[in-house]
Amino acid sequence: MGFDLRDIRRAMDVYTLDNAYLGTVQGVIPGPSTPPAVEPHAGRPAAVEDGGWSELDGERLGPVPTQPLGNSGPLRQSARARYATAPDGAPPIGRGLLQVGGRWGLAGRRTIPLELVQTVSLERVVLRLTKAAISSLSSAQTSPVGRRPTGARP
Repeated sequence: MGFDLRDIRRAMDVYTLDNAYLGTVQGVIPGPSTPPAVEPHAGRPAAVEDGGWSELDGERLGPVPTQPLGNSGPLRQSARARYATAPDGAPPIGRGLLQVGGRWGLAGRRTIPLELVQTVSLERVVLRLTKAAISSLSSAQTSPVGRRPTGARP
């Protein structure tokens, strides 16, 4: 799964897998994007491939159907209409880097590859490694700012 510049922002809190606080996001350095693997139903619900209709119309489940009364939601939010969603066009971060630091970036600032990010939720970024694992990584994988990993873009 890829992240974009609206998913990970400055001032988000960064935690390890074992809930150890590493600091806040000081910056994001975008990297090259890898195209997603192409799947038969990529980006579209399976029902669209099979004719564009859902198996069950939720409108029929309610006590009183509202579509005849003017509710256009069931038509706009169908498999054929892709459930009223569209790509947002935000630029992807790709295989970039995450700059994390404490106390407004003055103490313990380091650069972490985005491939170590497991979850982004509200104002929290959770890495897929524990604090011990992060501490034991070599400087080629995480590094203090100023010594970027090999191949990193400025």
